[in-house]
Amino acid sequence: MIIPVIFGQPIHVWFGMVLFLMLILQVLIAKKLVPIPFKWHRRLGYLILISAFFHGLVGVGLNFGFFSIG
Repeated sequence: MIIPVIFGQPIHVWFGMVLFLMLILQVLIAKKLVPIPFKWHRRLGYLILISAFFHGLVGVGLNFGFFSIG
């Protein structure tokens, strides 16, 4: 499977940056610095879990040669 490249970086790099921003938002919501209801805190947590799984899966796949960068 070929991993796409966007603006010179593989998709998993961009996915990792978005994941990092979601983690920062999660912390800000938990500390009540961003006034968002708790149900969104929980939904974002599940989204972070799923995103981290796929981000790690692509990274490990690239490391072991299951994927290639196109």
